[in-house]
Amino acid sequence: METARINVSLPKEMLAELSREVESRKRSRFVAEAIRRLLEEKRKKRLAAEYKEAAQDIRRINQELEGVISDGLD
Repeated sequence: METARINVSLPKEMLAELSREVESRKRSRFVAEAIRRLLEEKRKKRLAAEYKEAAQDIRRINQELEGVISDGLD
């Protein structure tokens, strides 16, 4: 995968904790993995909301069609 270099500002406390937990040569991989996980989580939440909205639309359409289908069948 092609990479791009960026500059990021972090709170000093966060950088200190990162430095304690992750070797300096492995920080980019660590940050990239953290971002990948958060983006995946956001994508899943967005999809869940879209599926919920689609299900509501389907229920609404079904209710409308029930009225049309039963019209004049007496």
